[in-house]
Amino acid sequence: MKKYLGLVIFLLLLGRGYGQESWKKNGIKLPPTICYASPETHKSFIGPPAEYTANLKSASLKKATILVTYNGFSAEAQLAFQKAVDIWSELIYSSVPIHVQANWVSLDKNVLGSCGPADYFKNFNSTQTWDCYYPVALVEKMMGEEVNSSGSFEIVGSFNKDFTNWYFGTDGNTPANKYDFVSTVLHELTHGLGFSGFFYTSSGRGGYGTDGLSANFDQYVVNKAGDQLVNTSLFANPSINLYKNLTSGWLEFNTSLVDGQMPRLYAPATYDDGSSIYHLDESTYPLGNANSLMTPFTGMGEAIFDPGPNTLAIMYDMGWKNISIFHTPLKDIEFATKSENFEAKIESDFDLDSTSLYLVYSSDKFVHADSVLLLPTATTAVFNAQLNLTKIGTYEYYFSATDVKNRKFVLPSNSPSRYFSFKIGVDNVPPVLTHDPVKFLLTTNLSVPISVEATDNIGIRSVVVDYFVNGGLMKQLALQNDTADIYTGILSFPEGSVTDGDVVSYRIVATDNSSNSNVGKLPASGFFTFNIQGIYNPVERYVTNFDAPNTDFIGSDFTIKAVSGFDSPALNSAHPYLSPDADNMEFNFTSILKYPIILKPGGKMTYDEIVLVEPGDVGNNFGDTDFWDYVIVEGSKDGGITWLPFEDGYDSNAQTAWLDLYNSSFSVNNSTAVPTKNLFVQHATDLLANGNFSAGDVVLVRFRLFSDPYANGWGWIIDNLAIQDYNTASTPELLSPGEVNFFPNPATNLLNVSIQAKNDIKNMILKAYNSSGQLVYNQQYSVGSNRFLASVDVSNFTPGLYLFALEPEKGKPVTQKILIR
Repeated sequence: MKKYLGLVIFLLLLGRGYGQESWKKNGIKLPPTICYASPETHKSFIGPPAEYTANLKSASLKKATILVTYNGFSAEAQLAFQKAVDIWSELIYSSVPIHVQANWVSLDKNVLGSCGPADYFKNFNSTQTWDCYYPVALVEKMMGEEVNSSGSFEIVGSFNKDFTNWYFGTDGNTPANKYDFVSTVLHELTHGLGFSGFFYTSSGRGGYGTDGLSANFDQYVVNKAGDQLVNTSLFANPSINLYKNLTSGWLEFNTSLVDGQMPRLYAPATYDDGSSIYHLDESTYPLGNANSLMTPFTGMGEAIFDPGPNTLAIMYDMGWKNISIFHTPLKDIEFATKSENFEAKIESDFDLDSTSLYLVYSSDKFVHADSVLLLPTATTAVFNAQLNLTKIGTYEYYFSATDVKNRKFVLPSNSPSRYFSFKIGVDNVPPVLTHDPVKFLLTTNLSVPISVEATDNIGIRSVVVDYFVNGGLMKQLALQNDTADIYTGILSFPEGSVTDGDVVSYRIVATDNSSNSNVGKLPASGFFTFNIQGIYNPVERYVTNFDAPNTDFIGSDFTIKAVSGFDSPALNSAHPYLSPDADNMEFNFTSILKYPIILKPGGKMTYDEIVLVEPGDVGNNFGDTDFWDYVIVEGSKDGGITWLPFEDGYDSNAQTAWLDLYNSSFSVNNSTAVPTKNLFVQHATDLLANGNFSAGDVVLVRFRLFSDPYANGWGWIIDNLAIQDYNTASTPELLSPGEVNFFPNPATNLLNVSIQAKNDIKNMILKAYNSSGQLVYNQQYSVGSNRFLASVDVSNFTPGLYLFALEPEKGKPVTQKILIR
């Protein structure tokens, strides 16, 4: 069983991840482990470990829930797969279910299967090694919460359906001419749970990670002298010295959870991308050895149902048996009149060493420090310490816990470099407020939810909204504390009290619990304002090309104007649109058509658009948390109170040309690419297709751009909007400029033409004209689908500028200027 890792695609840095917290936006993906078939026969059987048998008999012990989604497996293959799953489920614990995607597919010859973590993450709240990547299943175990989206997998594996000599029995009696499927799955699941890392070699140098950071496994790899290979003071990354160690023939996994020799890793003199480092040494753990499952080669007849004591020690030390510490940080206090209570919940997979549970504290950022023992409370797993703090000033602290295996864990991670802190003394700090201002209010819906995040170092006493209409009498709305720092309320206006054009002014005022009753205001001075907006009479048809002055749209998030690179005005989001720079925040930018539409049978909407918004991760769908930013068109049947989509939201992944441009230029996480008119694609929507709306419904239509934290792009542009205009909607353009890509430009020998269209194209003609307007190339193609790729030999073209025109059987041609060298 081998692990393949291409040097060029060693790591795919995503850089943009989960849309709520910054560390989740910095996950990475790694090519999965490859398991190869050995032609040798090794008839043997090692049964499940004693822990597995003991746990089966004890329903009270903690176990992991591993849920497998099977794609294409036979019933007997699923039973064998489940046997391996059941073994690992009894050997590890996680409060979060581990989701595995198992695919029964054709793979390369001699490849039994492949498996690996779906993602790796660093610097999360419970990490014990800072600036180090952990596999996602282990991250969720340590955090006690889902990290990726609910529909995503923590482990992804594929197994070769073309092998004719699998043994699917679960009794370990594998025939000498067959490969044991349970053993293969058990081996690959081990890689998926984290028995993998980032080491590689290239051009005589050894290294790890494209950003210079290692995987969790790599932190434990040491040479014969006990030197840690990721210690850059000893081994530069990359370096010849590191290569020599990776091929030294002697590397170990430095764990304290084994007696005697540490687990020896496979490190042959010739580095093998498929086997080196991330397997146990074959000669040290030969056929029949209790630790032989994770050696790189498995032959026919060999059945191993035990990860082995060394593999279990490796997995446990990496974090599958750890200590989790949970604590709500103390707020500042004004008067030290009593002892302060420091409380933490501490859960451990091994027993805790009750004599080594500490609160460590300091008043000078740990230049000097002291500690006090944490004592158990009446609540299971909850410990506390009391400190008499009478000195005015700032205090820093962290928690430290040790288990009976003498392994120490801290909270916050990387303490004491990171720590909790609080201040004793009279408070003069006002509350900090965050709020997305109201932009308008429709006359059809005179209520708007107000949500405010209010934080304070002492605590919040009250949050209110002061408001008035057209300079009139000030009124006040008290907000309620919904969650820890979120305050909400509904700002409503009685029917008839406001009308189209009225201006509402408001501000948020928060008072803290301090003796000074410090007040925070948002905005800091003055008021937010928004208008009451009227709605026009319903219509059955609406058409605009935005060329003439237009007041038909509500909201300041989108503007009608001509932007650089375009010939005429269109409906534009901000360029670039904004993204929040704080965890757990989001922006929604909207524009509402003032004309409600009376939906008709067969009603359609068309518009030309370019979408350059942050694309979701590969394999994610609209609604997944990893879908990130998106655009969507929605309708409301109740005057704007509730909104339903006409179709799913989408992002730059919708068109290859959009995605390529978005990814072509970055500043930190933000795309700086700017489009031109040749990327326009016509979008057509059946207004009744998804069942949210029916013929006869009167709906408001809005365009919405959703933006989550830490990444953005140029945005969204919409032109030539036609709603239920049957003359245009029934005969949409067959091909849009944005659906065609000519590359490379400039071209030398070959010019490639690719199409990713929404409509099927039967036939088309590709023409080329030189700078004098002469036709120099004319080729007809039979396509028969919505995708097409062809190469044009331009090696005989006279160097210069050419106009290439792609003409479908109907509609306008798509043209592109190409420089031939």
